[in-house]
Amino acid sequence: MTGREEALLTFNAWEGFNARCLEEWAGRGLLPEEVLDAGRPCWEELGLPEKCRDTIERLRERQWGKREAERSSRLNVRLVFWGDDDYPADLADLDRPPAVLYAKGLWPLPSRMDGVVGTRKCSPYGARMAREIASYLAQSGVGVLSGGALGIDGAAHAGAIEAGGLTVAVLGTGVDLFYPAEHERLFHQIQENGLLLSEYPFSTPARTWRFPNRNRLIAALAGRVIVVEAPARSGAINTAKCAMVSGKDVWAVPGRVGEWVCEGSNRLLWDGAHPLVDLDDLACLPLPVQGELFPTKDLPSSPVLEALRAFGDQTVDILASQVKMGAAEILAELSRLEAYGLVRRSLSGRWSTAAGQKARAAGESKG
Repeated sequence: MTGREEALLTFNAWEGFNARCLEEWAGRGLLPEEVLDAGRPCWEELGLPEKCRDTIERLRERQWGKREAERSSRLNVRLVFWGDDDYPADLADLDRPPAVLYAKGLWPLPSRMDGVVGTRKCSPYGARMAREIASYLAQSGVGVLSGGALGIDGAAHAGAIEAGGLTVAVLGTGVDLFYPAEHERLFHQIQENGLLLSEYPFSTPARTWRFPNRNRLIAALAGRVIVVEAPARSGAINTAKCAMVSGKDVWAVPGRVGEWVCEGSNRLLWDGAHPLVDLDDLACLPLPVQGELFPTKDLPSSPVLEALRAFGDQTVDILASQVKMGAAEILAELSRLEAYGLVRRSLSGRWSTAAGQKARAAGESKG
């Protein structure tokens, strides 16, 4: 465990902390371990609230970061830090990307995941549909992403497991807690058939305000979001709206008009969500070869592409430092290059030229 990682674990106990804080500190030439060691005058100058300063000072004295790391080792929980090669690239565009992720189960994340979400107080029909949708996705090789809650979430996780697929539960608590308690057995199954994922330290209890944070991670990690049943005001609707804002496809299962349990999901259809009327609508069709659709002669010069050609596979952060662009700009450019079939992202989140990836694959097959 490095000094940087211990510092990140300590600051992560303050709920206002995120990766944007690290970027701000880096802009001042400060490393997180230097900020932690500097003490209260520095924290005040950086704008940390007094309550936060009190908390960080207390945790620093208790060597919180070191203890948290030791606990992760005992509980077999992987700690993923902002800037690590395996940090999920899909989270980098968030306004408040987590600085630390706690992962219990199979890592890395599935290369493709769809979110299946909905209300805790679902109808029997909604629970059945969630299971069937998750089972269909799992059999298609798509990971099932949800929030571990009662109702639709639990049914989706169970459906994926029953189909022999991978499922990921993003939690609004620490990964060492079973919340809700009724899902203790399910959470054990998820660890064996996927992953429990959280941005919160160990033993963080469930609180109402933490679940919207959880929902933003689901929306960011999902390739598309499927809302099975949701009332007008619900976390599932918030998840869907986050996905829509980021340009992702949102699907909704049509429900009976006037039923409160599906007022929100029906409204999504009015707002432009795709109606899910047949499971085959979700068929994962192979994408055409993008390079054939977008001739490379039409592509302007790209410093990002040149950096990948010159230095080989890279993370978004390393690319940003090489070409002097922000992470959001880098991701936008990578998406554009990917559409042309010129770059690809590996399961670990590193980017490379398509030609470079093919060359490595050929070398491995010969070996």
